[in-house]
Amino acid sequence: MRKRPKQQRSRQMVETLLDATARCIAERGLDGTSTPIIAELAGVSVGSLYQYFESKEELIEALVERIASDVTRALDAGVRATGDIELDVMARTAIRVALALLHSNAGLYLELVRNWYRLPTHKVADVLQQYFLELLRVYFAKHHRDVQVQDLHVKSFIIVNSTIFTVVRFLSGDHPLMTEDDIANGLTEMITGYLLQNS
Repeated sequence: MRKRPKQQRSRQMVETLLDATARCIAERGLDGTSTPIIAELAGVSVGSLYQYFESKEELIEALVERIASDVTRALDAGVRATGDIELDVMARTAIRVALALLHSNAGLYLELVRNWYRLPTHKVADVLQQYFLELLRVYFAKHHRDVQVQDLHVKSFIIVNSTIFTVVRFLSGDHPLMTEDDIANGLTEMITGYLLQNS
């Protein structure tokens, strides 16, 4: 970002540009998105846009960072609100919340997921990874008397990243023989089977 927003007006301009970027991607797709169109949607000149962001890629990177924050808030609302539940219910709920979230925002998230390999999606993946690792850590800390998992940190890392990658691959391609229910059920079985084996 060229110009770090310090004043309220500058911060508002950055938010306006990010909103316009999100709208442009949702309406036109990633390839149909350009800085002139973003500037037009934001109601500013391209020159004003370039005072804050050097390129379309920089805008998208800032948007992805904002999305990472939105994702954790949505997960908190959907997953942590369920309270103290069994691991399989927690896993299925988290997967369902994530899938519902990815279908929201007028197609923006799905377009970004479909193009994950071209974008700085590691920023969202890192946030999701940390979120779910902490969720599992808290869960097993609460249930340490009933369930003891050997090498929990290793197994949690493998499970969390396998789940993220599976959801992204499923949503970014055409899989007519599988439904989201199949994916949610299969991932839930994988998570509980792997984490609770021999416990």
